[in-house]
Amino acid sequence: MADVAEIRHRIKSIEDTHQITKAMELISVAKMRKAMLKHQYSAAYFDTVRYTLKDIMRHSTDIRNKYLMHRPDTRTAYIVIAGDKGLAGAFNSNVLNLAWEHMQKRPVHYVVTIGQMARAFFESKKQQVDLEFTHAVTNPTLHDARGIMRDILELYDRNLMDEVYLVFTRMYSTVKHDPQMVKLLPIEEKDIQAEVKTTYSGEIYYDPSPKEVLNVLVPQYLTGMIYSALIHSSASEHASRMLAMSNANKNADKMLEALNLDYNRLRQGAITTELLDLSSGRFSQS
Repeated sequence: MADVAEIRHRIKSIEDTHQITKAMELISVAKMRKAMLKHQYSAAYFDTVRYTLKDIMRHSTDIRNKYLMHRPDTRTAYIVIAGDKGLAGAFNSNVLNLAWEHMQKRPVHYVVTIGQMARAFFESKKQQVDLEFTHAVTNPTLHDARGIMRDILELYDRNLMDEVYLVFTRMYSTVKHDPQMVKLLPIEEKDIQAEVKTTYSGEIYYDPSPKEVLNVLVPQYLTGMIYSALIHSSASEHASRMLAMSNANKNADKMLEALNLDYNRLRQGAITTELLDLSSGRFSQS
């Protein structure tokens, strides 16, 4: 059995670790709430963009846009969003494994990573990373989303890829966040997550034309999709880390309780032994 000094040292170590995990839990809670507030502030605008885009694709005829047309080949590009750090449970492994499994079905693909964990994962798999973004995970902004969108469209316009998938973690609640894969390009009506509430029997006219409106909406739609994925991924990472740290705190409390019992038992035994020794010495002297 461990002695009193060793148990005291273990208690001190666990208490120090407990302070760190508790602080990380509180920080994750604050960052998660901040990320979801950012998403709510922009949700109304991008929901309208998706609704309008889907409405045009559903009701307008003779729409010609290069981002809506399917290409004959299957050169697939993946935008994979993970975190910059660990200690977040299965958050990183779930989304990265989803992307990797889908990649095995494509003979040729390009990989765009967002987050250091994503880059490290594909490097461990001997998979070349063609484009990397490391600053868009910590504090996602619309500027980051627009930059990623411009780089992807540039490669797409140069005919270097035929389809683009976005792999990220969608947050449904603080305890439910699942990896998800959505197709960005080419844009299809069924892939647009927006409900068209109004039905029409005839053709809709857009000023100056559906083509001109689409030219404006498509970059906004792609920016909104990427920004939403960045926000959801960031919030999911913080929520996962919050849960992981919460479990660590509970385990630390249980360990401290058990160690304190052992410590008190040993202290009680040591005091009893000292009292017996004193009593034995007094009786032997008399």
